[in-house]
Amino acid sequence: MRSLFPLFLLLPGASQPIPYDLSRPAQVFRLPDQLTEVSALTDLSAHQVACLHDEEGAVYTIDLRTEQVMRLGGFAGAGDFEGLTRVGDRLLALRSDGLVYRCAWGAQGVQLEDTFRLNVPNKNLEGLGYHDKAGLVLVSPKDVPKGGPELRDVRVIYGFDPNAPRPVVREVLTLSLEALTQVAIKRGYHIPTRTTEKGRTVSQWKLRYSSVAVHPMTGHYYLLSAVDRSLLVVDEKGELVHLAWLDASILPKPEGITFLANGDLVLSSEGKGTHPMVVRYARLP
Repeated sequence: MRSLFPLFLLLPGASQPIPYDLSRPAQVFRLPDQLTEVSALTDLSAHQVACLHDEEGAVYTIDLRTEQVMRLGGFAGAGDFEGLTRVGDRLLALRSDGLVYRCAWGAQGVQLEDTFRLNVPNKNLEGLGYHDKAGLVLVSPKDVPKGGPELRDVRVIYGFDPNAPRPVVREVLTLSLEALTQVAIKRGYHIPTRTTEKGRTVSQWKLRYSSVAVHPMTGHYYLLSAVDRSLLVVDEKGELVHLAWLDASILPKPEGITFLANGDLVLSSEGKGTHPMVVRYARLP
């Protein structure tokens, strides 16, 4: 472990029901500059994770024991790559326009098997995560539907069967940002606000997903929003479990989230004028 930083902001008295002490990361280390645009994160083994470069169709591996980073192999040319998740002996990579690359991987590198496009109304997809118990790959869009306030309030997580030849996407989790905000305020969580010209106080929490992961023990959804540097945790019914605000000094643009088999939480952040980072939190007993 190279350094320790306070990684969350929470009002006194608010509960912390997730099994992590976000003020005490177990491991913090800097990625090489070639991964300044690090995007997405998925587990490969008990001590190894994989990530993407935002503008390159290639997979990189990170050994959390040695902090060694290696290029596993390429699967596509240049593009805007935002999501990565492991499903058994396959890796699924997501381009922001909804094109998914299904790849085999192993000691010999990465081999592209096929591609397919996700049929969703969103135009900017940011993350993939695997819900092992449900057998679904989850998709987190960054953009929100255009229209009236009711539509703009909706935050959707999609899912599809990764083994289907041409997967059909369906809504898995639908949240209301306004409802979540009101519950969070009642429970004592800090919500950033601003004052309008008319003197109204309005929330600045945008909740634009950058990635999604499911806790292997609790089944809770961990939803990362880079634009807010927020980490939202909800249960399978979409009810608030926890809300944290990540520290910009170490996670200026948190893009990737995954869990190790033992329940440890791992986050990654793009450099954004500083250095790309990986942060691991040990699961509390």
